Amino acid sequence: MPKIQTFDVIIIGSGSAGFSAAEVARKAGASVCVVEHERLGGDCPNYACVPSKALLKTASVYRLANRARDYGVSVGSVSYNYDLVMKYRENVVQSITGGGTYGTRYEKIFRSLGIVVKIGKAKFIDEHTIEVKGENLIGKTFVIATGSVEFVPPIQGIDTLKYLLWKDAFRLKRQPKSLGIIGGGPVGCELATFFASFGTRVVLIQSASQVLHREDVEIAGLARKALESLGVEVVTNANVVEVVNGGGGVYGVNVDVGGNRTMHAVEQVVLAAGSRANTNGLGLEKLEVKIGSRGSVITTNEQRTSVSYIFAAGDVCGGMQFTHTAHHEGYVAGHNAALMAKKKQTTRMKIDERVVPRVTFLSTEVASVGMTQKEAKEALGKVLVGRYTFSALGRTATEHGSEGLIKIIAHPKTRKILGGHIIGERAGEVVHEIALAIYLNATIDKLAGMIHAFPSYSESVTAAANSAKLES
Repeated sequence: MPKIQTFDVIIIGSGSAGFSAAEVARKAGASVCVVEHERLGGDCPNYACVPSKALLKTASVYRLANRARDYGVSVGSVSYNYDLVMKYRENVVQSITGGGTYGTRYEKIFRSLGIVVKIGKAKFIDEHTIEVKGENLIGKTFVIATGSVEFVPPIQGIDTLKYLLWKDAFRLKRQPKSLGIIGGGPVGCELATFFASFGTRVVLIQSASQVLHREDVEIAGLARKALESLGVEVVTNANVVEVVNGGGGVYGVNVDVGGNRTMHAVEQVVLAAGSRANTNGLGLEKLEVKIGSRGSVITTNEQRTSVSYIFAAGDVCGGMQFTHTAHHEGYVAGHNAALMAKKKQTTRMKIDERVVPRVTFLSTEVASVGMTQKEAKEALGKVLVGRYTFSALGRTATEHGSEGLIKIIAHPKTRKILGGHIIGERAGEVVHEIALAIYLNATIDKLAGMIHAFPSYSESVTAAANSAKLES
């Protein structure tokens, strides 16, 4: 007979959503078990956010070193060691995870909270029981927080290649001479920025009409210029017809743009074409949990699935798929699962994702929150738009910084702020002032009237707000 343990809340997945769910459920007095089949902490600290940003920092330092003379500083011949760059990446990851087989820092945190951790793949074998490596675990409630896996598009010939998924690309032990990246979203653009900074020839292939297709059109256009300034060849409106193995370590990517076909020869092909929910093998179909597009688990605003005692949070639900939204959803799911398990009648929490800022780290940061100008115009007709270029800022002059642009979108009648979009230095920090303004239902006039320190990049906010005018 397999060993059986019972818990109030069983959480499948230990990433941002799972960790938050476990922590809040335990604080609510529930007995908690976390099941993880890879490394504790999930994708963000191990494979995605943390290591990618570490590598992008090394690229930034290298670019700055090559511009040292612009500041009157001589550093001699500038060079880099790719092996040491990757070693820096690994050191950063270990500083967060603690290293070890599964992440010793996370193991210590879970242990200190009194949370049981099981390593292995989970599968539902009945309504309240999952099996993990031959052990049966019974849960009063569950939180599905298994994240997402890379989506492999149905491209002719893709199965004949040793292509790279984006996680693999950020861990390459040898720098490729040339790289074809299929997908021009945040991940593809960040990959292109890193490798192009160190001299790899990069072709970035995007099916949409712009890179970063969810961003404001003007901002995305400047992002494309930033990529091209590094030597990245950007191909938009592109349909990848097929990929072929040309032999001799060369792959061909056949791209159709408006009826014109071009073959791009590259050493490696990277897929960065989005993701799908990681639900395969969980056995959710046995429980009749409703599933949406790309396998995503459908949830209510309480993060509850179609099965009342099963909750879900994070990338597995589709949605925005950010670490910060996963954390928020996990907190709600874990809290509500614990209340149900403990039979507490207090009011259930609901998610609040009205205001969610996001940042993409290129050679200059791209940050946004709320509605784009196009979205606001489609909804309202005329909208208030405030713009200001970073080149006019005192801080840009003192730092010999790169050019940038900030846009603030506001309602034409109420003058409440609807969105903010920035490309430029510290964009990821500055955008939070606009996010807070949206969260508090502030008007563009409030931002225009607030005193900002000089010289700072945040001055761009009040400058853009002061320039607002109606645009149709």
